[in-house]
Amino acid sequence: MKFGRKDRATPRVPRKLARNTKSLYADDADGLERDVLNRKRLATRLGRAVRDLAEETESAVVGLVGPWGSGKSSLLSQIEKDLAGHDWYIGWHNPWAYSDFAGSAAGFFASLRDAVPENVLGKEWRAVVGEWVSKAAPLGAAGGVAGVDGSGAIGAVGAVITGDRSPASLREAAAEGLTKIDHPVLMVLDDLDRLAPDELLYTFKLVRLLGRLPNVYYLLAYDEATLTDLLEATDLMGTGTGRAQQYLEKIIQVRLEIPPLLPEQQATLAKAAIDEILTQRGITLSAGTNRRMEQIWQDCLSTYLDQPRSVKRLFTQVHATWPDVAGEVDFSDFVAITFLRVFERPTLDLILNHRAEILQQAPTLSFGVRDDSPQAQWRHWKELIAGAGPRHTEAIEALLAHLFNSIRGAREGTTYAGSSYQEEVMQRMGVGTPEHFDRYVQIGVPESDLPESTVRAAADELRAGESGTALAELGGRMGRDVVPALRKLRREHISSPLPASSILPLLSSLYLQAMDQKSGPLGLSPNFIIIGFAMDVLDKTETATAANQIEHMAHSGAAGLALAAGCVRMALRESDTPHPWAADAKARVAAALEDGMRAFASQPARSHPRLVSYLYDYFHLAGPANTRKLAWEAIDSGAWDLREVLGLLIPLGQASNGQDTWTSMGDFSESTIEHLLGIDAVLARIPEQSDLLERNNPTDYFDRRVAADDLDARIEYALTGLERVRARRRQEAEFANAEQTPDHVEQFGT
Repeated sequence: MKFGRKDRATPRVPRKLARNTKSLYADDADGLERDVLNRKRLATRLGRAVRDLAEETESAVVGLVGPWGSGKSSLLSQIEKDLAGHDWYIGWHNPWAYSDFAGSAAGFFASLRDAVPENVLGKEWRAVVGEWVSKAAPLGAAGGVAGVDGSGAIGAVGAVITGDRSPASLREAAAEGLTKIDHPVLMVLDDLDRLAPDELLYTFKLVRLLGRLPNVYYLLAYDEATLTDLLEATDLMGTGTGRAQQYLEKIIQVRLEIPPLLPEQQATLAKAAIDEILTQRGITLSAGTNRRMEQIWQDCLSTYLDQPRSVKRLFTQVHATWPDVAGEVDFSDFVAITFLRVFERPTLDLILNHRAEILQQAPTLSFGVRDDSPQAQWRHWKELIAGAGPRHTEAIEALLAHLFNSIRGAREGTTYAGSSYQEEVMQRMGVGTPEHFDRYVQIGVPESDLPESTVRAAADELRAGESGTALAELGGRMGRDVVPALRKLRREHISSPLPASSILPLLSSLYLQAMDQKSGPLGLSPNFIIIGFAMDVLDKTETATAANQIEHMAHSGAAGLALAAGCVRMALRESDTPHPWAADAKARVAAALEDGMRAFASQPARSHPRLVSYLYDYFHLAGPANTRKLAWEAIDSGAWDLREVLGLLIPLGQASNGQDTWTSMGDFSESTIEHLLGIDAVLARIPEQSDLLERNNPTDYFDRRVAADDLDARIEYALTGLERVRARRRQEAEFANAEQTPDHVEQFGT
């Protein structure tokens, strides 16, 4: 079942409605301004059955039976049109309007009077009916019924009747008048299954009292199971006696049943409703969204949406709330979450209560011995879902597996936690990511979130080379938390590439501050996301232009230089992916790095927190010999203190025990010192400090917790590492000498 055209993956902000939504919201079977269920054909058959019945009997009660939401009201309207076309008079009686039998009787005759033209019935017949009703309602309830008094037909007659005729004789007189009318009358009583038990009995008393009036036929619409329950709730019937069904059989002479929807009819109706929304809200579905809609329909929605009203109940809600999320969520996921909100609210509450677990967020990381196998997880989820009490448990299990990779993996006995799976959900703004989840449950973009519309506007400004309000808002968001905003902007770039001349300066301005932002319990830096974005931009740029752009970025300042070097390094390391611009840019960026570090040499090393990253970049782009030469020039000139450089070579990271997080020093790396400075040259310039080994014994745990700005602690840690290298070399030399001694002695002995 295809639900729409497949042009764009993401719905844009809706255009002005092409036409009103009266059809979708109308209270009829499908409400779609077209007979998608072919109910006209069914109405013709049912109308013919009523006409055939009129050929056999002068009066009868017909039941139109169908479950709630099956479209009985719509079908009644179409039957009315069919019979009116065959010269029937049609009257509608609404039992809801009356609280007692007398009022209902008066209202019924008012409807009958209005159905048959006055010149056909005549005033005498109306007078007879007026007296009959007055005697049936001695408390005068008939005179207060809307439509009864005020036309002078019934209420006025009751005032002049002397009461010298019995109700039976009056009924006979009324019946005689009805035999003279030129066409039969159908009195339609709808929604009997919405009445209270006592109201239902009033209505059946009315039908029995008036039954067999010549030329008057009754069409009662109801859900049989509900009507049986209502009758059993009365003292007249009693529960479980079977009398309710017998009572119905006594009242109803002919039973016409609305056939259940065929699967193709269900799909046709749902498609018509969705197409109505797509047209009116200006949405075009992508092939992927269409495919997901088909899966959701087959696995879940078709089980629930088995009546026209249930289809309308869902999609009118989707239509009404879509403007609040247009362009900010995935259409298929929004339909699914709206379905849960309307049909299975406890299941939606379950999702809300287990949000972190479903979205696989940090608080759910387990450091214990709990069984986290997919099979155990599925048992866990099956218990939770069953506990929510859905009408169709397996359908809800399938739906949640479509929406959330964690549940899908558990259900299939595998895992879908990889970045590629999450990226697919993020690309389509699905509910299964922390970035978009709240938009679905809040039905809108929370204030703390960055709307997709703002990102699109900022992207348009970048493409136009402008700097407007959207770009300013995007920059402000990135300054606080770069990763979510950057991911959104990159999705726009994937959809329609952004020009390197505009996006690279923006990424450069964010790069250094992004390196200080940490995300998640492992404290991962988002600078690699920026590098990946910049590389993707450069890959989509002509090679020569890309090389020029990255060279320009390298000379734009410290941040641009750092990003340019990071891009070239990453590109050269990715041997499986060609980045032709990287080879052209390598020497240019290396030269820019050399210029930058020579400029640094005018200030102390500790004033350059990014010095080590520049040294690493230069090492990879210019080689170890050039790197050592440049570093020692600055050290030997006295601009850089060797101890400070060594301290800066001790990396800092974020450590966590699952509860607390702190800054910690990384390992002392002899190879790093060898690459960047040469270990022998360093040992030659750093005097031996054996007391460091005594204070920080290698066999003892060295507490690596440190304040981020405590360079002195890092220096001491680095110097201690050097002493361990010195001590190890001494031991190696002594061992080597000991190995050579026996041979030497033996030589002289011979």
